[in-house]
Amino acid sequence: MKPSQPDAESTRISASSALEVPLWLQRVSTWAWRLGLVVLSIAALAWLLHRLRVVVVPLLVAVMIAAVVSPFVSRLEDKGLPRLAATWVALLLVITPIVGTLGLAGWGLGSELTGDTARWNEVGDDVRRWLEDGPLGLSEETVDDLERRVSRTVIAGSASFDVSRARLLAEVFGGAFLALALSFFFLKDGRSMWQWMIRRVHPDRRDAVDRAGCAAAATLASYLKAVAITGVLDALIIGIGLYFIGVPLVIPLAVITFFAAFLPIVGATTAGALAATVALVANGPGDAVLVILLTLVVQQVEGDVVMPMIMRRNVPLHPAVVLAALAAGGALAGIVGAFVSVPIAALTTAAIAELRTSVRMEQIVTTGDSVASAER
Repeated sequence: MKPSQPDAESTRISASSALEVPLWLQRVSTWAWRLGLVVLSIAALAWLLHRLRVVVVPLLVAVMIAAVVSPFVSRLEDKGLPRLAATWVALLLVITPIVGTLGLAGWGLGSELTGDTARWNEVGDDVRRWLEDGPLGLSEETVDDLERRVSRTVIAGSASFDVSRARLLAEVFGGAFLALALSFFFLKDGRSMWQWMIRRVHPDRRDAVDRAGCAAAATLASYLKAVAITGVLDALIIGIGLYFIGVPLVIPLAVITFFAAFLPIVGATTAGALAATVALVANGPGDAVLVILLTLVVQQVEGDVVMPMIMRRNVPLHPAVVLAALAAGGALAGIVGAFVSVPIAALTTAAIAELRTSVRMEQIVTTGDSVASAER
């Protein structure tokens, strides 16, 4: 007898099985396009926030101010003041000391850098002598080349102060005014605004969304508390270091360092540059270098150790998540991204956690009702 030959149907099944996509590749590809969609959505959101920074940043600042000042408004209202009067009084009590402190610090720095004690005419000669005779030991030709490069850079920077720079200044002052105006309205009418938004949600989800919003507001207040604690530590360490180095205006520089903590990246850089400039003008290039080294060390310790630890105690985010959020926000949207990344991450995490808790509670209640109905 001849051996039986496989029929055509069996051959087609075998061929199709051989060409079938493996299960592991199907799962990987399924996850890949979903993760790609999430990454694209995040990138698009970051781009949109960056394009709308003129509105987004003042809005976030106003929400932060409202989160901090609203307890004072509520206390004043409990004392018998009308809501409008309580809002004005609370804003004045909070903003006036801040503006006054920054004004005094700026006045002191301006007097030191532009007064009779300033040594601007001698700064260039001091820096040149320090570069040649100091620890670097540079040659005269190298110092001349550095001087030409710095001069070209300064001239180019001065010449580039065009419409874009003027627009930036307009955005800063306009954003500050918008933030104050929004803060006033959030403090005065924040409750009614939130209730109006809650009424647009499905009745079955109103309580959950309301609790999520309250959790997000509490998390934002905790975030600002953590930043304030970090700023106090930075100001104390920098102030002590400046005192032992012998730099004048220790208190104004410490005050500016504290407020700079609320502006990631650019704030610390600006505060360090101001302190180094004062040291350069008052004491010379040697102390200026010491101030720069002190500022760099404090910034590294604060950014990599102190701030993540404090954030972990006050905000439901792991220190690694805080660092990753800062890095990702700065990479995607620059200073604006670094400024809004951690607050947005904290708000989102708190709101999602509260929503998940509400869903679990609803499931438990539904299951209990079902069991009770079955027993009856």
